[in-house]
Amino acid sequence: MNNLTSIMATLVSRCARLALLIWAMTGAMVSVGQVVALDSAVQGQYLGEYMTVWRDTSGTADLQQVMEQNHWQPVNDAIPNYGHASDVFWFRLELQAARRERNWVLVISNPLIDLVDVYGVDTDGDRLSQYSGGAQRKQTDQAIRHRYWVVPIRMSQQGILTYYIRVESDHSVQLPVAVWPLQAFAARDERDTIITGVLLGALFIMLLYNLFLYTTLRDPIYLAYVGSVFGFMMLQVSVKGFGQRFLWPDQYAVSSVAVFVSAYVTIFFATTFASGFMRLRERGFRLMPLVEVCRWGALACALLVGWIPNDWRLYLMVFLGILPILLGFIAIFSYYRTDDRPIQIFAAGWIVLLIGSMLFLLNKLGWVSVNVWTEQTMSVGTIIEVILFSMALGDRINNEKELAMRAKASLLHALNAEREEKQKILISEETASKAKEKTLQIRQDANVRLEQEIDQRTVELQRANEELSRVVQLDSLTGALNRHHFNESIHALFRQARESKSPCSLLMIDIDHFKQINDEYGHLGGDRCLTRVASVLKRLVQGSGAQLWRFGGEEFAVLLAASDQQSAVALAQTIRAAMEATSFVDANGPRRITISIGVACLYPDGLQRPEQLVAMADEALYAAKGSGRNRVLAYQQEEGQHHG
Repeated sequence: MNNLTSIMATLVSRCARLALLIWAMTGAMVSVGQVVALDSAVQGQYLGEYMTVWRDTSGTADLQQVMEQNHWQPVNDAIPNYGHASDVFWFRLELQAARRERNWVLVISNPLIDLVDVYGVDTDGDRLSQYSGGAQRKQTDQAIRHRYWVVPIRMSQQGILTYYIRVESDHSVQLPVAVWPLQAFAARDERDTIITGVLLGALFIMLLYNLFLYTTLRDPIYLAYVGSVFGFMMLQVSVKGFGQRFLWPDQYAVSSVAVFVSAYVTIFFATTFASGFMRLRERGFRLMPLVEVCRWGALACALLVGWIPNDWRLYLMVFLGILPILLGFIAIFSYYRTDDRPIQIFAAGWIVLLIGSMLFLLNKLGWVSVNVWTEQTMSVGTIIEVILFSMALGDRINNEKELAMRAKASLLHALNAEREEKQKILISEETASKAKEKTLQIRQDANVRLEQEIDQRTVELQRANEELSRVVQLDSLTGALNRHHFNESIHALFRQARESKSPCSLLMIDIDHFKQINDEYGHLGGDRCLTRVASVLKRLVQGSGAQLWRFGGEEFAVLLAASDQQSAVALAQTIRAAMEATSFVDANGPRRITISIGVACLYPDGLQRPEQLVAMADEALYAAKGSGRNRVLAYQQEEGQHHG
């Protein structure tokens, strides 16, 4: 019995030793990376699969402590990508010299890393070299001046050199590591620089072209497009390291926010361009408030980026980058049935922009592997998107030209008809020239008729032109002046008030519960309501010497020259009271109509703009609607409050 117990104890002890040995071997297999021989087979390849990684959660470990670690884990991707992480990462890579010794360099092609330290250790554990770089350190301290972090590899022939790479960054932790012969790397870098230069050059040409169109046509949509192209150019310059290499060297305060500022600016202008191109506000796009949140949120982030915590910058960029693209697709699907060719081309460009932006943003979050597709899709896609958007803008110009050409052709047709009539009269005069007296009389009569016809046609053309100008300035439904005429009038009013140093006031009028009217009476009933309200407003406004504009939807605007706030509020109260006593009759019976009015007054000077007056009146209007509707509230600039 004792012998059996002894045998069992020995067997258990040996099994435990065997299990411990297997565990130790497994740990060694996991923690040891493959040695990389410096030859043409690995030239230019990303070496992540040859490296091991250890995550220093405390961030205090030094090189000696790291070398003694046995918790190294293999890196399963060619390019390690851990997204946004606050820990310190240590990577280990073992290199062996080839038979033919050449000048090799180790290249870390991510210029956005904040801090990177590279230690070269020989087989005896002695430190042979140390390199410190990163966006937070001076460019002049680099061993090789370059937009990437380039480390010379110095090792004895047939020797093994172990590199320990310490990485710490507030940006996305991505470590694309490759080894190159110095001459081959210089040639490859020259090619990549030329390609990037061609990309930026093409974008710059499109920027200048659309800037020229803006100066010619004065359409703000082209200026928004110029802003989006410029923002993306600066994003490419920042991401590819050209910014901190050439534009703001040794300026970490700029380098740390350049990517985010350029991304936010791009989002702001691209969203402005897309909403203006598709006329989302004029079409009553239901998700327009979300579009405005994305647009102004991006601008706010760009202005306040220095106060946004580092952990939030990337997530805000991803959120504000993806949401407008999805909203753009919803808008495209909503209005694609209108057979509008510019929108069809715009949809194709938007798809390309979606693919490129999604891959870029998800790559920076660490959710998508880093490779040539995820790195270059946004650059190539942007060129295609810029071309398609320019084609869409060109189609829009052609449509406007076609309308102008039709009007011109109609005028030419009238002139040709008049010319033919003149020729017929001249032929008649020549035929009747046999009898001098009769011919003279006929000619005189013909001349009189001709002059009368010319005068009549001239008067008719003048009336037609005046009628055309009037129709262009009027809203077809309500007969009030339209938004375009309002924009021209408010600028003229500001100039007049600035010269005469007199005040100008704006009444912003909105029909209360108009959506309920639409839902109850239908859109035709809503149109009748708008027509009724406009009729009453025009009658009241004309009595005060002012004019009425339809600002958009159920909103109307009244501009008052040389009118202070007290007079403007008095007129607004008169209008509100008159409208409260007004109703419109439909098949379902009479319906009472009320309105809310926001009043704003300014004494224009050189620093104030018409948009400020509109914004003040809008704010007062929304305050009036928010405080119960059917009331008048005035914007008080000094106190920042609203008073009825």
